[in-house]
Amino acid sequence: MQADTETVYRWVEWLKSGSDEQQYQAALALRALAGDASNKHLIREAGGIERLLRLLDSGGNSMLTVVGAETLSCLAADDPANRDMIRELGGIQSLVNLLAAGPEAECTHRALLALRILTDKETDRLAILKAGGIAHLVSLLAAGPDSEVTEYAAAALGNLAAGSQQIKDAIRQNGGIQPLVRLLRDDPDEISAELSAVVLRNLALQNAVNRAAIKDAGGLQPLLRLLSMGQEKLVYPLTCEVVYNDNVSGQAHKASAGQCCFDPHRGHLCVAMKPQGGPFACFGGNKHASPRDKTAERYSLLRKLTITEPSPNVLELNFTVADKEGAQRIVEQQNLGSSKAKQRRLESLAISPCSATEIKGAIMRMLTKMHLEREFKLNVPSVAGKQILTTTPSPSGQSMAHFPMEANLERHALQPIQPQAA
Repeated sequence: MQADTETVYRWVEWLKSGSDEQQYQAALALRALAGDASNKHLIREAGGIERLLRLLDSGGNSMLTVVGAETLSCLAADDPANRDMIRELGGIQSLVNLLAAGPEAECTHRALLALRILTDKETDRLAILKAGGIAHLVSLLAAGPDSEVTEYAAAALGNLAAGSQQIKDAIRQNGGIQPLVRLLRDDPDEISAELSAVVLRNLALQNAVNRAAIKDAGGLQPLLRLLSMGQEKLVYPLTCEVVYNDNVSGQAHKASAGQCCFDPHRGHLCVAMKPQGGPFACFGGNKHASPRDKTAERYSLLRKLTITEPSPNVLELNFTVADKEGAQRIVEQQNLGSSKAKQRRLESLAISPCSATEIKGAIMRMLTKMHLEREFKLNVPSVAGKQILTTTPSPSGQSMAHFPMEANLERHALQPIQPQAA
């Protein structure tokens, strides 16, 4: 709920000069108020962040420390100005210090939540590095594959590994690769394994030394194998609606309902719109379109895009974030598309009904796997740097694009060659 300025200043004053019980109640009240974005700047302007940071010095076993760290997490979420102030006031060092209490301490849990949020900006990531946070995070990976502490530590490391090469090197130098590979290899069904895969992916990108270390630790095969799981969900047609952007007029227009599927072998989105004057069929005769046909529209997913879940059964892919124009249809390799098709770009696509979380997870694993195959220079089908589209006849005689099933995905590109120096 939105609070008035007087109320916020009263709670902050309790943090400043109240008893331990009053400070605790004030921190709880500010935590509740921080759930409303309109209150966050009021708490910051009233001096609340500085007072909450002082609570972190109350000791690892103090509930004042716990509630202070939790309230700071709420204030930092989705608020860059609050994150900057926490860093500038030395909050990152204070939060990192709490990790020394170990995986069983409640303050460690709350500090991890805050640090995970404070990892989306390079300035903050470097502050965590300088504060010695990476060594603590790596040590917390030993809390166990089913521990929330392990999950939060891996999530924070994944965000850190998305930063500079200096941070990627520091994670390796602090012994991070071995425990990440162990979580991935020994407990592939745990959430911690998925999070470890993200860390290893980020560590490998544009870092030949890390790639060699991941290979030496035996991490490449289980990493690619985990990323292949669930991709069978992507190869079957799903109902969708598409928004195109006309390159000539600049106008966006929604096409009629159609179907789409994904080609995990190449990282393509395949789209077939419903033909006029007839029912839509997945594998019908020549007059019916299918996203698995050779003539289906294809778009590369190996580009910047946004994937959101408006509801549990709706998944949206937005392609306009990279170049403000949308994704261009892949027509050169197919020698298919008309000039009209070349004049429009795919702006967004909504899949419904579907299990949005499952499909999103499968898409993210597919893209991660393809990026890793490129980084490790694995055997990916290509001719002169261009992707090949192979086809096979369907039972009806239709020309169908080749979509490998899960068994093929398990075997595909699991034989790495020696990576070259970056």
